[in-house]
Amino acid sequence: MKRASFWIAIFGLSALASVAPTPARADVVGPPPDDCPEGTVGATCHSAPYCSPVACTSDAECGRGETCQDKPLCASTIVCAGLLPPDADLMDYERTKIVGPCSDANACASGATCKTQKVCVAAASSGGDSGCGCRLAASAPLEASVSVLVLGLGIATFARRRQRAEAASRASRQRRA
Repeated sequence: MKRASFWIAIFGLSALASVAPTPARADVVGPPPDDCPEGTVGATCHSAPYCSPVACTSDAECGRGETCQDKPLCASTIVCAGLLPPDADLMDYERTKIVGPCSDANACASGATCKTQKVCVAAASSGGDSGCGCRLAASAPLEASVSVLVLGLGIATFARRRQRAEAASRASRQRRA
């Protein structure tokens, strides 16, 4: 195989590997839920995906178009910890998991209790469950941008080296002639 063909094959395979989507295998944590009740946002940890309250004390802590309101929610506690040392305090890893909205204290299931919490909700909200409050969508992953940048630099370096090699070869032929 010619040397140039070898490098083209290497860069082609590198490009394919950097563009192909691959799941992260370093951690076993699923994606956050996307069906959280109003006043909560999807989160994830080593315990499981869960809906976390968007706690607040005033409107200033909420996003644009949102207000801080008291909202009755069915809440339970989960422990978000992976592999811990034996002397770790599990209380440091406890998180509030919102199961759903509640209309009265007996409306919650699965070990949850109805608690009124101050959370950020859409300003037009009348207290009913209309899904999650407005949040920004996640941006493109940084890894993809870095992969494209590295691929571009690799191709540019390859092209520059090839040009230099061809120029040196021409110069060598001219000296012999």
